[in-house]
Amino acid sequence: MDSLFNITTTHNIYGNELLKLGLSVLIGSVLGLEREVRGKSAGFRTLALICFGATIFTICSYLLGVQDNRDRIAANVLTGVGFLGAGVIFRNNVSISGITTAASIWVAAAIGMLIGIGEYWLALISAGFSLIILYALDFIQMKIDYRFEHRSYKAVFTREIEAEAFYTYVKSLNIKFHKSKIYRNDHQVTIEFEVSGKECNLHLFNEWLLENKQVISFEW
Repeated sequence: MDSLFNITTTHNIYGNELLKLGLSVLIGSVLGLEREVRGKSAGFRTLALICFGATIFTICSYLLGVQDNRDRIAANVLTGVGFLGAGVIFRNNVSISGITTAASIWVAAAIGMLIGIGEYWLALISAGFSLIILYALDFIQMKIDYRFEHRSYKAVFTREIEAEAFYTYVKSLNIKFHKSKIYRNDHQVTIEFEVSGKECNLHLFNEWLLENKQVISFEW
């Protein structure tokens, strides 16, 4: 009788499993929609499944009846989510992409775990803050990028290029150099450099590179 009473009490405290599963799918889908619209590797279905899976594992952690180490499954969920997040981060030359998507995966799993333990309001508030960061703060991010955009260039010039004149023109556009490397061979000069400045000034710089006959090729 005591065992039956304990099971019933536990089920009443952590009841409404169907509600938890449905809510986790809904919140995960909303979080994934922003990533899907941006064409990211982890989008609508992926974040929905991650949030859903985190909720399932959290429900399992108390249904198994482990009283002393209930955080054990939660810790393993975080480990698994870490592997998923690492899989969407890519490095391309000097740039790194996918960090925001990895963070979205991490947050989706955390919200799923909140839903699993029945903290509905805390999960909804967390989801709301996540949406503010993903949607509303994107406008601020665009403003920051417009004024302080960073780019890495690799430009190949003919041997006739005058480095001093090149640096002078860049400075005239209020573009700041951060790093630069120069490689020379018999027929050309390769300059790798990082710059920062307003997007409009960097656009003018790209036009100058396209029109300059001393520029063999460039990429950024």
